[in-house]
Amino acid sequence: MSNKKVLLLALLCGLLTAIALNFYLKSVQEAATNIKTKAVVVAAARIPDRTLITANMVTVKDIPVEYVNSYAVSDISQVVGSTARAEIESGEQVLQTKIVREDSNRQSLAYSVPLGMRAIAVNINEQTGVGGLLRPGDRVDVLGTVEVEIFSADPNVNTVRETKTHVVLQNVEVLAVGSDIGSPEEGQEEKEESKPKPAGTVTLAVPTEKTQLVAHIASKGDLYLTLRAPADNSVEDRPSIDSLELLK
Repeated sequence: MSNKKVLLLALLCGLLTAIALNFYLKSVQEAATNIKTKAVVVAAARIPDRTLITANMVTVKDIPVEYVNSYAVSDISQVVGSTARAEIESGEQVLQTKIVREDSNRQSLAYSVPLGMRAIAVNINEQTGVGGLLRPGDRVDVLGTVEVEIFSADPNVNTVRETKTHVVLQNVEVLAVGSDIGSPEEGQEEKEESKPKPAGTVTLAVPTEKTQLVAHIASKGDLYLTLRAPADNSVEDRPSIDSLELLK
């Protein structure tokens, strides 16, 4: 093959390659520009639970529609002034299920129940309810004292009754004390003369799988609440205590 033919073939291949590359780049550009997006509200910084959301905490971002949560809020005015009912991480889409709108009924306890939890009320008095000083938002451990029947080693006695105290739950949130759910209107300061009022019940946020246990122990014995420090998130493995343990 002559040099002219080789050169002509090389030029033809180069031209075809350039055309193919140009076509590919155009198709990639068109695909990139044709991505359908939707403007949604996202957190500009971490928003803690029960925080009043201000304008500097959120922003609007265009996100490909396939990644937009079905509960995402698109109007920033619906978010600013609302209250976070669960923690929202920085960059996370703000969902309708994670905020309490300013115009919603804030007196509804349902808005305060964390996802995956159930609200359950337990009877208390000054002894079992930390002297009546509990407030919504506090965190407590729940102790249960019940009488159980134990088979006796004495052949003349079938069973004996023994009192045992168990750690039923640890680090659970107090949602309400009596009818107080701790949600005053924003900007309204608590009056100095307001003092904790005696209440006969405390409503706790309990994991769904533990509600039956709490209800059963409450029906068979007594529940005691122990107050935690706000920064104490520890969980301990503590065995049950009975009368024999007290004698050791």
